[in-house]
Amino acid sequence: MNITIQNEYASASCETLGAQLSSWKTADGKEYLWQRDPAYWAKTSPVLFPYVGPVPKAVTIHGKEYPLPRHGFARDMEFEVTEQGGDFVVLRLLANEATKAMYPYAFAFTVTFRLDGPALFVTYGVSNQGTEEMPFLIGGHPAFFCPMEKGEQFTDYMLRFEDADVEDLHLDYPMFDNDALLYEDLKHRTVKLVHQDTKKGIRFDFPDYQSVAFWTPVKLDAPFLCIEPWNAGTLAQVPNTNMLEKKYVQYLEAGASREYRFSAVPCEG
Repeated sequence: MNITIQNEYASASCETLGAQLSSWKTADGKEYLWQRDPAYWAKTSPVLFPYVGPVPKAVTIHGKEYPLPRHGFARDMEFEVTEQGGDFVVLRLLANEATKAMYPYAFAFTVTFRLDGPALFVTYGVSNQGTEEMPFLIGGHPAFFCPMEKGEQFTDYMLRFEDADVEDLHLDYPMFDNDALLYEDLKHRTVKLVHQDTKKGIRFDFPDYQSVAFWTPVKLDAPFLCIEPWNAGTLAQVPNTNMLEKKYVQYLEAGASREYRFSAVPCEG
């Protein structure tokens, strides 16, 4: 099922299958979110839970192997709508027999989309409904058009960081030839994806995440860039599928809950 929320400044659409965001555009009709094209990538913004990264065989948790799929199972499961208003919607996934075969914990996982002016806020909520400590990895994977205007090129854009010791990154496709780029422990959990000259684009905030990855498909010259907030492992740890050995693995005590937020807002230069 497709759901659209809106206010006088913007609108956003999502799907109950995978709680995937499918559109975010301002009132003038300008679309910021990548629109699927299987020639490049057939997704727009998959949810990464309870694992982040590829899984060649299985994920190990406390010495036992589980057949978790790449990036976890949430992105492939049907969510239910629990709350909805004109400018917000809350989707929920509860543990069931299918999830427990892949991940042996009782959980409630919610995805909230909310508009505030032209800004889009996305909140993942994780609740441990079991009786033992629950480990998990979590992340977002939204893809934004890059370039954002006709006549522009991918290489016209840059990533601007607020940390004084982190250099701004001028985009070029070859820098992604070895897959994603990952930045860890930024003091300011903010990055801007903007045109180098006009400074127009978006600002992306991820206050509850320890790292952020940037990705576009290898050697396809795709017209988008993913900005991925992660609480997961490092790139060097990708081959290691032992969840408890991952840097930034999250833990929730029995009965505890936690929220993970990210947001995007247009930059007008």
